[in-house]
Amino acid sequence: MKEIQQVDQGAYNHLMEIPAKYWSKSRFNYFPRVDTLVNNMCECFNSVIVEAREKPIVSMLEDIRVYLMNRWSDNRQIIVTYAGEILPKINKKIEREFDKGGEWLAIYAGRDKYEVSSSQGNRAKFVVDLNLHECSCRKFQLTGYPCEHAMSCIRKMCLDVKNYINKCYRKQTYVDCYQHVIYPLNGPNLWSRTENDDVLPPVFRKPIGRPKLRRNKTGDEPRNNGPLSKLARTGQQQKCSYCFALGHNKRTCPRKRKMEAAAKKQNATAQAKKGAKKGAGTTRTPKPNKIPAKTTTQPATRLQPKRKSSTQVGGSQESQTSSKRARCSSSASQPQPSIATVTSPSRRSLRFMAKTPPRAWKALG
Repeated sequence: MKEIQQVDQGAYNHLMEIPAKYWSKSRFNYFPRVDTLVNNMCECFNSVIVEAREKPIVSMLEDIRVYLMNRWSDNRQIIVTYAGEILPKINKKIEREFDKGGEWLAIYAGRDKYEVSSSQGNRAKFVVDLNLHECSCRKFQLTGYPCEHAMSCIRKMCLDVKNYINKCYRKQTYVDCYQHVIYPLNGPNLWSRTENDDVLPPVFRKPIGRPKLRRNKTGDEPRNNGPLSKLARTGQQQKCSYCFALGHNKRTCPRKRKMEAAAKKQNATAQAKKGAKKGAGTTRTPKPNKIPAKTTTQPATRLQPKRKSSTQVGGSQESQTSSKRARCSSSASQPQPSIATVTSPSRRSLRFMAKTPPRAWKALG
């Protein structure tokens, strides 16, 4: 514990609040014959019934009953064909301890007590009592089969290892555990009906929001997922690695502001380029043969009239009358479109003319 305190004071305080029998092998009880801190059997069983736990109570119990009935039947059939007296997994562990026992020297003291020391020059020594099935390393008592120190004593005295193994690891004990039978049951179609009303399930109501899939955490477990979390929750501030180092959230992050300003600038330039390309592509010069002629009026410059002679006035009047007659005769023979004096077209009219097909211009004119 002193070494743990030097490394991490918080871990030391946390372990001191919990009883030592739950986390230290030096305080474990000898009855379970287990030397591990985890309970793998319960974890395996919980993983099997995950789907059954989502069903109603009757369906859940039926699934668990069928699973246990099938498993017990398989275990009874498997153990019948096994020829050994010790279970196979324990046999492998015993062989491993037997090989390690060659590294220790056992000295017989009397009354089935031995002093075991290392053959490699270490000062480590242990006391073994084969009569009580005990060793000072406490592994013999915790596991129920001889440790490497006890194996060195058994090898020296040429004793049978099976006599020093707990009965819970024997084949006969395994058979006795699964000798009981879980009998099958009839289905709901053959159940006898009672006089009472049927018990109906509660009304299903879909809650608001997304369904919860995570389990409820205990008080000592962390609530958040750390600084790199991307899940947004009310009351929690999202933090990246850069912001976490500076101690502020994403809203006040200077790097985020720079990135947003650069993105806005890039979007503005892209839209400007797109608008310029669109304007250049839509403006078209109208063809002269299909567009009705339009004349523009220009302001005439005021000039002082010059005095003319009588001969010039008479000649000009005659020429004017002849030109008027020629125009009337030509207009009567061939109709001409009326010429309107308009100003220069605006951008809006040019866009409309560019979008309108040439056939529609004649109808509009």
